[in-house]
Amino acid sequence: MRPEEIVNRMLEKYATCKSYEDSGYLENFAEGDERSKAILVKFRTLYKTPFFFRFEWLERPYPASQWNEGVLGCDGEVAFTKWHKDGYKVRPTLKHAIAEMNMISYNSVAQISQHFPDLDLLPVAFFDRHKELMMIGKEDANGTECYCIGSTLKHPHDKFMWISCEDFSIRRVKTYQFADRTFIADLIAEIRKTTGPDADVSHLEGDLAEPKRVYTEKHYEEVAFGKEIPDESFAPPQA
Repeated sequence: MRPEEIVNRMLEKYATCKSYEDSGYLENFAEGDERSKAILVKFRTLYKTPFFFRFEWLERPYPASQWNEGVLGCDGEVAFTKWHKDGYKVRPTLKHAIAEMNMISYNSVAQISQHFPDLDLLPVAFFDRHKELMMIGKEDANGTECYCIGSTLKHPHDKFMWISCEDFSIRRVKTYQFADRTFIADLIAEIRKTTGPDADVSHLEGDLAEPKRVYTEKHYEEVAFGKEIPDESFAPPQA
């Protein structure tokens, strides 16, 4: 199959599903560094038409920091967010809630919500923002045989998707961007504030002089379509 055919099957899978559930994790790692398995986000997603959505996640800015809990969603009528710094809030729309929490969740909520047409934040069609599709081959992703497909967003082939050979669901997504010096400086300051002024940040200080590619890889370990999900599963958290 050509990569365009595989992606079309994937898009159809999500566009026509009536319910969806997943769980997994997200990790970041820098170009040339030893892969540390530094999990930065653990997540769970629930979706059911029409407009039932819930995304729960635990996030930490670096491996030694504490986990912060977040949730956003819609119970079919009311959209909401809850974050440890801001507490519970009712939001104007579900898309507003997703946009507000996207960066906090390391873009992990938008990565999956963009596959559901009624939740997609981006007005541009998938094939207009994913260029030069390339078939890399077949690879295992979280215990599932997948087609690995590369695409171009901002840089040549800066996004890779692992799409199940069996049901065309997304099982892994990998993207990269060049490290932002301001972000690195802020991260170094936060580490020293939390763990002390003598904390070893040598692995980050080099990036201030010569930014590297920073990869974000999102793993979908459990994926299910068509499950019966009670409406109560989408209820807002207690304020």
